[in-house]
Amino acid sequence: MKSGPTIKDIARAVGVTPATVSYVLNQNPKQSISAQTRERVMKAAQEMGYVPSSAAKVVRGSPSYCVGVAIEKDLNTNRFNLVLQGIRDKMEQQGYNLMLCGFERRHGIYADYVNNALERRVDGVIFIGRDNEGPTPEAEELILRHQIPFVVYDCGLEGRPYSTVELEYEKSSFEMTCRLLAEGAKTIFYIRPDLDNYQEVQREAGVRRAMSLYKNSRLIVERAPITKETMYHPDSNPNQSEDLYTARRLWPYVSQRVMPMLEDFTERDAVLLSWGMFINPVWELLNKVGRRVRLATLSNVFVSPILRDEVVSCRFLGYAAGEECARLLLKQLDGDRTPERVLVPMPVGRE
Repeated sequence: MKSGPTIKDIARAVGVTPATVSYVLNQNPKQSISAQTRERVMKAAQEMGYVPSSAAKVVRGSPSYCVGVAIEKDLNTNRFNLVLQGIRDKMEQQGYNLMLCGFERRHGIYADYVNNALERRVDGVIFIGRDNEGPTPEAEELILRHQIPFVVYDCGLEGRPYSTVELEYEKSSFEMTCRLLAEGAKTIFYIRPDLDNYQEVQREAGVRRAMSLYKNSRLIVERAPITKETMYHPDSNPNQSEDLYTARRLWPYVSQRVMPMLEDFTERDAVLLSWGMFINPVWELLNKVGRRVRLATLSNVFVSPILRDEVVSCRFLGYAAGEECARLLLKQLDGDRTPERVLVPMPVGRE
């Protein structure tokens, strides 16, 4: 990492003492400093690219043998546990430990995961953001300026100057839909959440691409009442699992909206569900009224083990995705900074 401005440089630029700058940057609550002065110091530090002074305490070029995983996901969910397991196992094989990092500015002027890298607590970062968002422009600029080894997972980013790992949502959705049509489905009822994030846009694109190859087929697309505002958040539902929360939210929608639309379906027609957790309420209501249609899902996450022999799904290879994240970071730590974009397959089949 390149050397940068010091506290004295910031003090000179703002017109205050180095002690004042130190108090502000270290968020010392015992010092009475005006909000205006704090803002000027923080702004100058950011514009000048200040790196916290504790970095100087680390011998330059000496690795910490620890990597950060900046993750803002619900760690109770299996799909993220699998990704973390893959990262951990691959990194530990090469002698590295993991540190889970936050996104808040708890200990300095930058997000915690950036601070940890700048202060050399971690040698690089794997970024797993909430709601499929990549690093902020400010964080990205610091990562590039200071050449921090950096990998982003499942955010739908293309053309970035750092490595990314994505899942093959469009391809797997295309292959699933082709399979259902090739096996005799004339109508496919596609139920997806009311979200326009990267994953859902890619999934619907794959479904529509497959449908275009079968001219006598019919596609019905329904958006379930799952929006960014109504999605499960563990902070709001600490005593309820994501699959149970979603099933309860979907039940009236499936009962009142979906079931009447399936009256003219044959047993070979299919209901295709974007999320695996949509399966249980649909299955239960179909059984309740004695209806038979084919069920498929574009993610096997949250599909009950009882139903996995009955449902065709796109299998989420979270462990393999985690290994790929670790491989790309290790490559950078070995000195190869060439960006890579890796696509992890989601094979179609039964469990």
